[in-house]
Amino acid sequence: MPGYGPAITAVRVFTDDAEKLKAYEDSVASEKTYDMAWIRNTVIANPMSRYPAYFEQRSSWLGGGGRVMVLIETDAGVTGIGESTGGVAAASIIAEHLSRFLVGRSPFQIEMLWDMMFRSTLPYGRKGLPIMAISAVDLALWDCVAKLRGEPLYVSLGGPARDFVPAYITGNDTSRTRELGFVGQKLAMPYGPASGRDGMHRNAALVREAREALGEEIDIMLDCYMAWDVDYSVRMAELLRKYKVKWIEESLPPDDYAGYAALHRKVTSTAIATGEHEYTRYGFQQLLDVDAADIYQPDVYWCGGLTEAKKICALASAKHKTVIPHAGGTQPWTLHLLFAQPDIPMAEYFLGAGEAHPFYDGIPFPKQGRFERPEAVGAGIALKEDAFDRMKEYGA
Repeated sequence: MPGYGPAITAVRVFTDDAEKLKAYEDSVASEKTYDMAWIRNTVIANPMSRYPAYFEQRSSWLGGGGRVMVLIETDAGVTGIGESTGGVAAASIIAEHLSRFLVGRSPFQIEMLWDMMFRSTLPYGRKGLPIMAISAVDLALWDCVAKLRGEPLYVSLGGPARDFVPAYITGNDTSRTRELGFVGQKLAMPYGPASGRDGMHRNAALVREAREALGEEIDIMLDCYMAWDVDYSVRMAELLRKYKVKWIEESLPPDDYAGYAALHRKVTSTAIATGEHEYTRYGFQQLLDVDAADIYQPDVYWCGGLTEAKKICALASAKHKTVIPHAGGTQPWTLHLLFAQPDIPMAEYFLGAGEAHPFYDGIPFPKQGRFERPEAVGAGIALKEDAFDRMKEYGA
């Protein structure tokens, strides 16, 4: 099939060089105002909490292989940048399989290219690493297209729908939330069913302390990271009713569609949110079919990229459901989706995300608790001059 416009000449794939990346992070540690290591090393309820050896730190069991970065090069001299997770495993899928559908075709054929990548990975895909790999490629294609058009990515995604997006912060440190102007704070719940009634009361104490620190005007949300069950979630919701929690997020394993439907029916004191670990429009259609939640949270790095995220937003809109992408304020590509979609009310942000970023210049930051509309071409980021010093090129 003939292409349209410039052609893709190469697909280059990179993963983290762990030792060099660690050395870089150590060298810039003094420039950072906030340590992101809390998310790996703090006690946070998780799917492995039932096993004592893996209870205390998520880093004791979490895999995934680190970052995978894609550079799509064209004969017009324009390069698109995309990213996801999955490390070497995802890189091998991109380099050894997906690249054959890309080279020689136009980056403007995004819909067809996504369909080809998805269909070709069906024998081993549909969820997980193959969709993460597709996501990285898809983000690079969208960045490339916007650059070829000479416009910010949100224009390519449908045009500006707003001038700013409010942000909420994720993390258990409430000391700076008010002064930085964030509209809400999402707390990582430390305990789940394995910790019994004592754990429930410790969770409640954390929420109570946050409410006292934040006051009534700042929303509080709970991140449960697939660690609870229906009964525990219902009991926690009732225990926390007086603290006016805005939503309980991902309290069940992602495939428990019936459980989410039951939870959504039983809990009336707060909204139910899920979708961070769901894949493609097909997975979100299953959630919507059972009325699993009030708020749907696709992660653009994992759900299939911007191409699928747009479809997920359309499906949710037809059901009058809210979409708030996971990590939306920390991912430059996703932030552009928020500015192009009028129904996404806020962006998630991790305090310190992007500070002294090892690979990119141009990472956006919220000001007074909100993101202003970016005006740079494409996703608005560029590789640092020395970025390749901290990466390994797959196959090179």
